[in-house]
Amino acid sequence: RGGRGGSIWLLCDESINTLAPLRNKVHVRATSGRNGLGKNKDGQKGKHIVVKVPPGTVVRELKTQRLAGELRKDGEKLLVARGGRGGRGNAAFMTQTNTSPKLAERGEPGAKRWLAVELRLVADVGFLGKPNAGKSTLLAAASAARPKIANYPFTTIVPNLGVCDLGAEGAGLVLCDIPGLIEGAAGGAGLGQAFLRHVQRCKVLLHVIDGTSEDPLGDFHTINNELKQYDEYLAKKPQVVVLNKLDVPEVKEKEEQLLKDLQEAAGHSRVLSISAATTERVKELMGRLKKFVSMQPESDLPPPPEIDLSKAGLDHDSDEYEIVSDPSYPGQWRLNGEYIEQIAKMTHWEYPEAVARFGRQLEALGIAHELQRRGAEDGDLVMVGQYDFEFNPGMTNVYIPQELLDKDLMYQNGKTNDKAQQEEDEAIPWRPFRQGGFLDVDTEELMGFGDEDWDLLDEEFDEANFEYDDDEVWMA
Repeated sequence: RGGRGGSIWLLCDESINTLAPLRNKVHVRATSGRNGLGKNKDGQKGKHIVVKVPPGTVVRELKTQRLAGELRKDGEKLLVARGGRGGRGNAAFMTQTNTSPKLAERGEPGAKRWLAVELRLVADVGFLGKPNAGKSTLLAAASAARPKIANYPFTTIVPNLGVCDLGAEGAGLVLCDIPGLIEGAAGGAGLGQAFLRHVQRCKVLLHVIDGTSEDPLGDFHTINNELKQYDEYLAKKPQVVVLNKLDVPEVKEKEEQLLKDLQEAAGHSRVLSISAATTERVKELMGRLKKFVSMQPESDLPPPPEIDLSKAGLDHDSDEYEIVSDPSYPGQWRLNGEYIEQIAKMTHWEYPEAVARFGRQLEALGIAHELQRRGAEDGDLVMVGQYDFEFNPGMTNVYIPQELLDKDLMYQNGKTNDKAQQEEDEAIPWRPFRQGGFLDVDTEELMGFGDEDWDLLDEEFDEANFEYDDDEVWMA
């Protein structure tokens, strides 16, 4: 037996905070198992490949976008591609009647797929707001992070993480700043749709309102509407509303009325005015956030996976197959199914015995019967993956050489003749010699030798007048 191929694992490592290594290396391949050795020794197994990813990594199948799993805690592992088992040599198919079978099995191909890997940052507080509302300035004022800050919209084009050290008040507060949101962000406008997923894992959302905006209250409603359109669960997360840019005189004058309007729109009293540029009331905000975050339940459990990437082809149910036919192409059938396609890949099509075994597997799985039930006839074309063959319910396979079929026919005819001769012999009862058993067969021949024939034996032989059949005469 050959060695099993290596598998590919994703490992959650808290020391990593980016998926850049995966972006730089698109193809990840594990090593194949080695061939079996003599004296029935198994081959060496392939080496596993472990790819380290940051916490918050979400894995999906690229084609269907079905969720395969999420890695949140350090040390968690996810099997994304299982190596195939080694093929079996002819010793595995040896029986008492067939001690040297001309049959072998290819190794099972390992899983090969494209994955979509995205990062959802795991933070305590996520910043939301319109572009140029002062989110990056607030992050720089509350932590040691140094995001890009400028007086124009969309200065932030990538998420930024920062940790606010509260000193004696306990552990630090992890903050996440994402690019600004605009109207239509849930539908793809701006950069919102690409980064809203980063605040889905936050316990609390910090909604930053630009006090210098023409309509601060309208900005608040716009952001919340985008949250609802993107994810209902995200829109229901607890929020803290912050009126920023209190250092601007126009905002200071309208502070009391703006806070009152924002409280009515938000439906709670968690509204505070600050100035991120001058750090006014920033420390008070962080202290309140820390207490509010500590009162929130633990982050939501990861959603159940929609697809199991740890399964290999032979791990699927053998009954899960599909027979497809097109009336435009009569006499052609296609079999779709993980199990049967994997069996076809492992078959040595150049060996007649291996092809016959594949036919027996079709019979055992009930596929041959189902094909006949749907109208398949002898000689129809059946396709499985990249392989095709003629359907033959009588187990006569087109891949078997004609001389072998002729020998089988001669053997069958020989068995028939032997059986007929045996039946004929059994029809004549056996009798001992003393009872004249030999006369039952030779009586007519013995009676044909009459008395006049004995006179020929008494006549003298005249060699001179004897005519030989040819000119050659043996001389002493």
